[in-house]
Amino acid sequence: MADVDTKAIVNSFQAFVNELPGLAMRLAGSVLIILLGVVVLRIGRRIIRRVSAHRSKASPQDPEKDILRGEPAGPAPSTEKTTRSLVTSIFNYVLYFAIAMAVLSMLGVDVSGLLAVAGVGGVAIGFGCQTLVKDVISGMFLWIDGYIKVGDIVSIGAFTGTVESVGLRTTKLRGTNGNMMFIPNGDIRTVINMTRDFRCALVDITVAHGQDYDRAIQVLREAMKDVDDASDLMDEPPTVQGIIASDRGAATIRIECKCDIRDCWTIERLIRLRALDAFRKAEIKP
Repeated sequence: MADVDTKAIVNSFQAFVNELPGLAMRLAGSVLIILLGVVVLRIGRRIIRRVSAHRSKASPQDPEKDILRGEPAGPAPSTEKTTRSLVTSIFNYVLYFAIAMAVLSMLGVDVSGLLAVAGVGGVAIGFGCQTLVKDVISGMFLWIDGYIKVGDIVSIGAFTGTVESVGLRTTKLRGTNGNMMFIPNGDIRTVINMTRDFRCALVDITVAHGQDYDRAIQVLREAMKDVDDASDLMDEPPTVQGIIASDRGAATIRIECKCDIRDCWTIERLIRLRALDAFRKAEIKP
């Protein structure tokens, strides 16, 4: 019995030694395929970036005018960046799949049989990958509809930030605190895009009860003329809307101004500073 076991072990080892050169060749071929795939991946990404940059430079002026500044908006780089982001994502997934199939084939796996099994079990796989399919389809519609583009400032659900990329599966937002947020495209239901056309800077100033509200409004209107003179971020002075609310302690006066989203917070800070300074000089208690 011991002799039989020893003979079987020797035969198995001899078979392994005989197969070793072929196995080494298959492993070397697999490594070579992966390395070539990495090279093709980098070259493909570089080509996509160059084509996108060339299209962005060669594209005609945007027919829409900048509503706030009255100047031609020029080429729309955000559109090209969004397209580049999605095309790069699709290219990555396709190449990863091709590399995986080539490596499996090199290792002796019957790829055609594997694909046939995948076709037979496609329904089951589809049920298991509903979220993935939903993310991919939603990503395609986001790109086609153009609701968001790279560089837009948006709110998606509870998240607000600047769009850094629109991929096939996820959309990346960069928050104001620097955090990167990855949102599956299938979870995107309602999008608030703050960078289309214009936004209104809104500032609410309170005036304590028992004071002259008309005088307070007039003081604010004079102060807003100074805001317009002090800043080139707006084409017209902020508008004092008047009293919009009142509680037990004070009345609330609203000031608004059309502006670009990127200038909104700067303008709001400037309006608030000038309004409070004007109240101080006029001895009006906020």
